[in-house]
Amino acid sequence: MTGWFDIFRAYLFADMCWYKNNRWLLFYHFIWPYLMVALILGFGSLFGSIESYSERLGVSSPILFLLSSTVVAMSSISIVSSLAEFVIENRWSGTLPYIMLTPAETPIIFIAAGLPDAIISPLITVAAILPAALYLEGISGGIRILTILIFIFLGMLPLLGLSALIASLTLIAKEESNIGQIIIPFLLLVSGVYYPLEILPSILQFIGRIMPVAYVVEATRLFSKYTIPEIRLVLILIYTLTVMTIAYNLLASLTLKRADRALRGKGVI
Repeated sequence: MTGWFDIFRAYLFADMCWYKNNRWLLFYHFIWPYLMVALILGFGSLFGSIESYSERLGVSSPILFLLSSTVVAMSSISIVSSLAEFVIENRWSGTLPYIMLTPAETPIIFIAAGLPDAIISPLITVAAILPAALYLEGISGGIRILTILIFIFLGMLPLLGLSALIASLTLIAKEESNIGQIIIPFLLLVSGVYYPLEILPSILQFIGRIMPVAYVVEATRLFSKYTIPEIRLVLILIYTLTVMTIAYNLLASLTLKRADRALRGKGVI
């Protein structure tokens, strides 16, 4: 019987071949964090100094924070869009019914198929900004970036469940456009990737607090402010992301199973 690891290994191999055959895409992942930081600093200089921005965010190293936040943003975009594209591309090619009729359960297929992107994208972008972190902050900067990478991986686990929920909407709505691409800008908006969450309206702050990306950004801000942050704050973030991982993936599993049964009942697959 096909297990989740077989699906994960197959999609990991497919992603590695994709990057191998698309060298410019790999190059894009390496330069994008620097382009984003240059753009933000360039526009930000029109409205205030980097010191003012650092003070508002409460970080001691604003450039390190911006680079790290860009990694969080790129990783989030990659995982959310990849699962929605998984449904759409297989629907267009006519392979979606065959995938959903395989022995593996639908939630396992969706989450295992998105897992390679959740691993590869952060690794590539962290490898891209690591030289800058070492140059700006020395060894401590490198250690902080690697610690942030761990939190990105923790944050990607509940985000996989959220992405699977979005993919299930694509299934149920029979939507031909990528719903993930529509939701991503809103997700980044309410997660406070490049600015404090507190400046948003109350309703958006509440939505942001139930998004896993917001807590990864909070960890990024924490490690950009302190070389060794208070352990209590770190444990709270780990606990929150663990609870979100269980909740989002359980909800995604139940939703995908119901969507699968509904589509089978209608004779769609």
